[in-house]
Amino acid sequence: MKHLSFRTDQKFINRIKLNDRSVLGELFVRFEKMVHKYVLSSGGNTSDASDILQEAIIVLWQNVNKSDFVLSSRLSTYIMAIAKNKWRAALRKRGRLEFSDEMDHRTTRASQMEDLIRKEQVDRMQRALEKLGEPCKSILIMFYFEERKLDEIGRLLGFANTNVVKSKKYQCKNALASLLKTVPMGLAG
Repeated sequence: MKHLSFRTDQKFINRIKLNDRSVLGELFVRFEKMVHKYVLSSGGNTSDASDILQEAIIVLWQNVNKSDFVLSSRLSTYIMAIAKNKWRAALRKRGRLEFSDEMDHRTTRASQMEDLIRKEQVDRMQRALEKLGEPCKSILIMFYFEERKLDEIGRLLGFANTNVVKSKKYQCKNALASLLKTVPMGLAG
């Protein structure tokens, strides 16, 4: 079983190295319960847990793309270590690191509503990005979500120079803003 887990983990790592962005959703689904359970038991709400998981996946993506990256543990262990560090940092920033694994947490209706609204906003953004098409979709994802530099984006997408990428990113951002005005909230679209 341990060997199978390692092979699955290595497949995720390989897909990240190949810049396969479809792996992001799979990572989110795979580790969502684990990270949510930890954050909720440590005084956070479901919105906090989603944020921490997203940050952990971003850190994983960035680290995997470093030349010296080696996965020396199970991927779940690695993600949890990042999530724990991110959550502790968030608590320190809020000034309430009265941190305990036994903290009592009750999810309020307000936080549940915030979660629903946030999920709808993410869905709306995804639908708008799909309508936007290429190369705008790739440029915006690489710049805003993967935090890549313009010169790297230009190199990966075959643009002449950084100024062309910068100009195209500006056009794409404006096109996305216009699309977001037309893309409805909710599941219809």
